Amino acid sequence: PFPDYAAALQLGRWRIMTSALYLQSVGVSLAGRDIVRNVTLTLQPRKLIAIVGPNGAGKTTLLRAMAGLIPATGKVTFDGADLAQMSRNERARRIAYLPQGHQVHWPLTARSIVALGRYPHGLADPDRLDGVHAATVAAAMERTQTAEFADTPIMNLSGGERARVMLARVLAVEAKVLLADEPTASLDPRFQIVVMKDLLAESRAGALVIVVTHDIWLASRLADEMVLMDKGRIVAQGAPFDVLSDARLAEIYGISARRMESDGETLLAPWGLA
Repeated sequence: PFPDYAAALQLGRWRIMTSALYLQSVGVSLAGRDIVRNVTLTLQPRKLIAIVGPNGAGKTTLLRAMAGLIPATGKVTFDGADLAQMSRNERARRIAYLPQGHQVHWPLTARSIVALGRYPHGLADPDRLDGVHAATVAAAMERTQTAEFADTPIMNLSGGERARVMLARVLAVEAKVLLADEPTASLDPRFQIVVMKDLLAESRAGALVIVVTHDIWLASRLADEMVLMDKGRIVAQGAPFDVLSDARLAEIYGISARRMESDGETLLAPWGLA
């Protein structure tokens, strides 16, 4: 809609135009086996995008390739810059990654763990916070309802509490792209919704949020867009209920699903074997 970049800048639309994540013919091979095969995607900012698919589809491997954490063929660009050409620190400022499992091996307090998200912005010591670093960490913990654990050693928290602290660490980065691998896996139903809505809010604030998940019920409710993978390839990309057609659920997952209306919203529930 804009004739040139100058017009886009004048209207404050530069970020919207350039902050997409582009994957061109991306492939990943591990131990001689092709895990991700020739993936080409365009993922726009201000969206919550769910990557779904059965076990072994290549979802986590693709997410790690997007983060620049593993060698991959093809090309990944963000803000028009090639990920492979960025310094580690620059990449960490632009793309925040939340792995699955929430493993922590350091005897730090929850606040210090969250403060690790400020390292790409020049924080030297997570135990000494001031100024913008302190404010950003406090805000991230408030959003994830973890402020009460600030002075608690991370090892003393439950799996669900630890998961929320790790999400706060990622939010503290204030990156334009947030990649989350199974962020609701160890949470109770209430906090599954809380975390997904936190991620949705992050997208509405301008970030591109990409979530790998097996929870197709929650993802179909909250995601703006869905990417379905199988055997390392992209099967479909688009609106969640278009992607999760009855035919694809039967072919890819081997299940049937019920679709129902509640409060004007369409809901999808896995129901039985296909």
